[in-house]
Amino acid sequence: MAEPNTKLKLQKVRVIFYNDVDEGFGTSITIDCTDPTVKKQIEDWVKENNIGKETPGEAKIREYTNEKTGETTLQYAFKINEFTKYAGLNGLSEKDLGYGAVIDLIANAYTYNNRFTAGKDRVGQSASAIVIRSGAATGGDSDLAELLGDLGEEPDEEVKAGNVPF
Repeated sequence: MAEPNTKLKLQKVRVIFYNDVDEGFGTSITIDCTDPTVKKQIEDWVKENNIGKETPGEAKIREYTNEKTGETTLQYAFKINEFTKYAGLNGLSEKDLGYGAVIDLIANAYTYNNRFTAGKDRVGQSASAIVIRSGAATGGDSDLAELLGDLGEEPDEEVKAGNVPF
């Protein structure tokens, strides 16, 4: 039997949640896997590597329906840790992660055995590398776009900068 492919590579997936502070549940990045191709990649990878605690080999894909819009998304969470590497295009960085960011991600499956597994090997997963293609959408983004759009206009006479006194 062939060794399982422990690496999963996803491109241009949308971030739903980014939790980089452990508040008792660990740290993670949750992506939208509503796209059938992405969903199948995750399910196949989880099954091939027998990832999971309660139901090994079965992807914990959660369904969420927005009450306001009625839109349903499928979501999958990857663990992150202090070894997860980040890079961003066009000056983006880890601080640009959040709802709506678009990323590329590589996750790895790994075997572990600790005091909580009662001496039994389990397979976990975590994101090892994340590239931020576009940052999270914020209210400040539209305000900044408005200000940048105004740069081509001549400023009013009273707001022109005068001589600097130093």
